[in-house]
Amino acid sequence: MDLPALAEYVAETLDIGPGTRVFEVDCGNGEFLFPFYSNGYIVGGSDGDRAAIEHALVEMPEGMFTVGMAAALDPTTPWDAVVCRSFAGAPGLDYMRGLVSRMFAKAMHGIALLNVPEAHHRALMHALTEVGAKAIQIEGNNLFARV
Repeated sequence: MDLPALAEYVAETLDIGPGTRVFEVDCGNGEFLFPFYSNGYIVGGSDGDRAAIEHALVEMPEGMFTVGMAAALDPTTPWDAVVCRSFAGAPGLDYMRGLVSRMFAKAMHGIALLNVPEAHHRALMHALTEVGAKAIQIEGNNLFARV
């Protein structure tokens, strides 16, 4: 799935629209967020690669981007929707569960866990239930939940 189509799919599934604040964990250069930005969403993200964050800021100057690893995600600054596309490369289930907890704490409306290996669906659904997520759904290798 191309990134604009993936962004539209996430927006439809989480039932969000222009003006919504969307934050991506491990956002790289922000390429996934660009369709949101172009359509009037407020975007932000974090990534451990300083050069990638600098590129994101050039492409989306009003975006709120920070250099930082997903494991250090700061849940104190709230966003409407929090997305992570890097679950396929996550180092392990404990890491994923901790990230889900921090994402949920940061989100005010919903979260999207994209590219989740099927072997981890059940454990992450349990993690979402533990943090109080509502309306949990699985679509392919993607998990969505409402706060």
